[in-house]
Formats: sequence, C-alpha cells, structure tokens
Amino acid sequence: MLFWATAPAIAGHSSECPVSEDIVIAAEDSFFPYSGFYQGELRGFAVDLINAAFNAEQCSVILNVMPYNRCVRKVAQGRQLACFTTTGSDENRRNYIFHQTPLFFERVLVYSHPENTAEFDPDFFKNKTFSVVRGYTYTDAFDADETIAKVEVDSDLQTLALTAKGRTDYAIVYEKVAAFHISNSQYLVSPAPIARHELARLGLFVSFSKKMPERSKAVAAVLDRGLNAIHKDGTYGEIEANWDEWLQHGLKEGRPAPHWESGQNAK
Repeated sequence: MLFWATAPAIAGHSSECPVSEDIVIAAEDSFFPYSGFYQGELRGFAVDLINAAFNAEQCSVILNVMPYNRCVRKVAQGRQLACFTTTGSDENRRNYIFHQTPLFFERVLVYSHPENTAEFDPDFFKNKTFSVVRGYTYTDAFDADETIAKVEVDSDLQTLALTAKGRTDYAIVYEKVAAFHISNSQYLVSPAPIARHELARLGLFVSFSKKMPERSKAVAAVLDRGLNAIHKDGTYGEIEANWDEWLQHGLKEGRPAPHWESGQNAK
C-alpha cells in the first residue's frame, strides 16, 4: 500500500502559534467525504475543519495520508502524533488522548438490500450477517459482541457492495459516506442499499498519541481552541453548508469537491 504525504491548505507556521514546530497529523485515506482521496487529491469535511481550526490559531498543519488501520497503529506506537477520524469509544479513549470538542457528529446506519423491506429488529444481530470496515469502531456494544456475524472488508464501498449483491444481510455505514458511494459508484453499489435502522449517532475526533503526552495534550488544546473559534465566527457553518450542498447537488453535477483554504471561505 502506498504512502502519501501532503500539506493542503497550509497556513504559514508563525510565532503566534501556541506550539513549536509544524503539526503533523495522519489523515485517513478512504473515509470520504470526511477524509480521503477524491479525483486524485485529499479532500473532505474533516480535512477542511482541521485546516481551518489550526489556521484560526495561526498554526500550520501537515497531513500524512494513509489507511486507517496504519493511521491508528502508528499513533499507538508513537510514530505519528495523531490520526483522524476516530470515534470516542471506551476502547479508543483507553488507547489515545482526545480533544474535547468533536470534529463533527454523524449517524451510523444499518443498510439492507432494497428487496429486504423487513423492519429492523435488534434480534437480527443474533442471526444476520453485517459487513463492516476492518479496524473501525462503531459502538462499544456492537464492537465487543463476538456473537454478531461480522464480515470485515477494507472500505465502506465494499461493505455496501456486499449488501447490494446479497452477500451480507446488512452493511454498517456512516450516513454521508453511504450517500457518497451510492451516488458515485452505482456500477458497484447496485441496487442501492436502503437505510433501515440507526445504530448510533457518534462524535468523531482526532486521536492523539499517549507515547508523547505533553505534545499530544498541547496540540489537542490548540485544536479545541481553533474548533471553538471557527464555530463562533461562522467558518464551521460555511464549511458544513458547502459540503452538504455538494453532496446533494454538486456531486451529481460533476463539480469539484469543496476545498477550504486559508484566507477564503470553502469553495
């Protein structure tokens, strides 16, 4: 698997930044529209939020792009300062340091083949199959339950494709990720799976390494201040609105994905 290093939307690291040295964070490569490659470039809602939040604190940020499993493993080993995006599950909080304000909240939904019109029953967890992404955390109860038949694959696109083809009964996918793949990959995800049940509504975070606690806590504090600042001045809302509009209309119209840059609104 290839490793990409990129530094999109870097604002100059100035003497006003509260931490010394450039901030280097690992970004997930296949969780679009939150963080991933789209048309050959790193794009995503979470990518824009992180760039905008650090920019609000006069800090530069460099994003090293890699698969999620590698991302969190390197953070646990102390070989990367941080990784996004990570749920605030009990297991993750035991393994990583977290900032206070989530990057965003999102619904995790259970999808089925459109011909499966049965109302979802929690008992289905006992006797149905569920496609999930290897290494992802969903809810503490779902993750810990070894009696659930989980088919692990490498991407959300694969989870949806398995369910579309009837190879698993259900796919567990974040709502906007599913919306993107169903619209963008109709040749693989057909017929389009239908959301049948809300598994959870989760906050997503940047996870920081416990192997370098002082640096992690300092950068996490900067991120919190930056997130609070962009919420307050309206930047967060503008970025969110741009991504929502693009997913609803721009994607089908073939427009480029939004890309926030220092000194301007998302476009």
